[in-house]
Amino acid sequence: MMTDLNASDRARLRAQLIDEGLAQALGAHVSGAPRTELRRGVAAFVAQAKRTMTPPQDVIASLKAHVQREAQPHVAAEAYPRLMELVVGWGIEEYYRER
Repeated sequence: MMTDLNASDRARLRAQLIDEGLAQALGAHVSGAPRTELRRGVAAFVAQAKRTMTPPQDVIASLKAHVQREAQPHVAAEAYPRLMELVVGWGIEEYYRER
């Protein structure tokens, strides 16, 4: 028997679904992996978020939180703003990409 999910249940489900993969891509990036791998990770993250109907502002907030948690401690202070700019920019671009 299926029950309807309330709003907080849906939010938790979205958070669980969209958290997978991006942390790995960020970890690989700070370890020296090519930028294209990070961009693919962001694209996969956004695609999953869109499938779960996550609003764009939540996607951006999640991207920022991931970068802060996964990358900030491992990148130089002067490189962090550029990394954030890239990840958020790619996320917005991907979210509004017409398929």
